[in-house]
Amino acid sequence: MPFVAEYGWNMESLMQGAKSLGYPSVAHGVFPGGVSGLIDAHLAYSRELFVEQVKEKKEELLMLNMNERVKLLTKLRLDMNKPYIHKWPEALAVMAQPSNVNMSLKHLGDIADDIWYYAGDRSADMNWYTKRASLAAIYSSADIFMTQDLSPQYTETEKFLNRRLEQAAWIGSSTRQRGGRF
Repeated sequence: MPFVAEYGWNMESLMQGAKSLGYPSVAHGVFPGGVSGLIDAHLAYSRELFVEQVKEKKEELLMLNMNERVKLLTKLRLDMNKPYIHKWPEALAVMAQPSNVNMSLKHLGDIADDIWYYAGDRSADMNWYTKRASLAAIYSSADIFMTQDLSPQYTETEKFLNRRLEQAAWIGSSTRQRGGRF
């Protein structure tokens, strides 16, 4: 991954990675899926790192309510893209290709599921799907917003995320007040 920040999500990064490990630059061809495989591996690895970071924050999470936990965990997951954020539009373009949509949606679903799971959601009803779909939409919009954010420490992305999460909480509470009919 060290070459992605410099070269982007492309074959050049794979070739540089192969060279740095002492392999000929053509060794990138053994990487399953090429560039999409690189992105897939990055997202899978990020998921593992996310779980480790969540475990480190376990005590802090216990002190928060559900909405605060979801906010903290979503921000934590978005922060993992910071080293690559200015090259991330390239990855998003690769993930939007028809042959990669299944992989992309799987990872997005995993991100939303992990956030809700580690926030403490164990619902086993239709809300399970609604919560995850809503969070996936919020996460992906914040992810895209972050690629254009030039504010220090991505403060505008955090504000954007907070507004989207507050809107989702407001809609959820309005729906409950109306008896589930909107």
